[in-house]
Amino acid sequence: MQTELLSLSPFSRISMFTLVVALSCIPAHAKRKDVVIMNNGDHFTGQVKRLQNGLLYIETDYVSGNIGLDWNQVQSVQSTAAYRIVLNNGRRLEGKIEKASGEKAKTEDFLIHEATEEVEVPSAEIVSIDTKKPTFWRELQGAIDVGYSFTSGNSQSTLNVDTSAAYQRPGWKAATSFDSTFSGQSGASSTNREDLQSTFTKFLNRNSFLLGLTDFLHSSRQDLNLRATVVGGYGRYLKRTTNSNLSWVGGVAYIHESFDTTAGQPSGQSMEAVVGLQYQFVRFNFGEFDSQLLTFPGLTDSGRIRITTNNVVTIKLRNNFHLAFTLWDNFDSRPPATARQNELGISSGVGWSF
Repeated sequence: MQTELLSLSPFSRISMFTLVVALSCIPAHAKRKDVVIMNNGDHFTGQVKRLQNGLLYIETDYVSGNIGLDWNQVQSVQSTAAYRIVLNNGRRLEGKIEKASGEKAKTEDFLIHEATEEVEVPSAEIVSIDTKKPTFWRELQGAIDVGYSFTSGNSQSTLNVDTSAAYQRPGWKAATSFDSTFSGQSGASSTNREDLQSTFTKFLNRNSFLLGLTDFLHSSRQDLNLRATVVGGYGRYLKRTTNSNLSWVGGVAYIHESFDTTAGQPSGQSMEAVVGLQYQFVRFNFGEFDSQLLTFPGLTDSGRIRITTNNVVTIKLRNNFHLAFTLWDNFDSRPPATARQNELGISSGVGWSF
């Protein structure tokens, strides 16, 4: 080995020496040593990632993946990173965080170090905490669910696929979802339903927000080739905690519809009002319940009313996997003469969250 090095040209030996020195001078990336102490005395050292749905996630060197800790059982937190914090009154802050223990924990036990001031609030008023991630893809959060069933007696099979993704910044949030259900039976016609929905939420002061929504629905059971819906509205959170939130929304929608049949069908274009509720509840170490109910009273098509609802129960499994049970319903008080007024569906599947 020494002979081979000596046989190299002087320029090559200088270049190799320079490379070795440069590599030895590069400092190792130092990981943060955030400290979390639980009420029972357990200590966790690592990197605090986020607080979401009542769980404080921390990454450690000795566990694969993030650990989810019950926020109500956390006694103290110390971290040197910068976070985005949302309070239950709608206020949004950015800075370093510290949760105190002891007598002070009975009142304002959570300290936020902003650039120009320090804010003290009770930890019960913290809705979410999130780190500033370096890339767009790491900011994305969502899930993929797949379910399949087969009955040999009548050779009936059903396949459902549900996907969702969301990207959030301090002042706004964009989300999209796609749900598809296919059902087929030997000797009978098959049915299918596809629904693509996108929402954009602009957060205003405190607990109010502006909402933009687009929805594209196809349903063979209701003879609906395509219903395109564009909604603009205003909403407000009625209740928001670390584990749950309830909000209402109201606005106006533009509808464009195309049906398989022309017999007694509603008009192709119409305007409708929108009134709806959204609710989310999370239970530690079990899962969550998400519900959306939207009512569309007709404006240009007076007397017609549509109601849509989507309800999902998610049960947590290991390694970000979960079971999902979905109940959805589309109601139209004035469909085409040959179509059904109501389309109700129940599905189940296994999913993965990211």
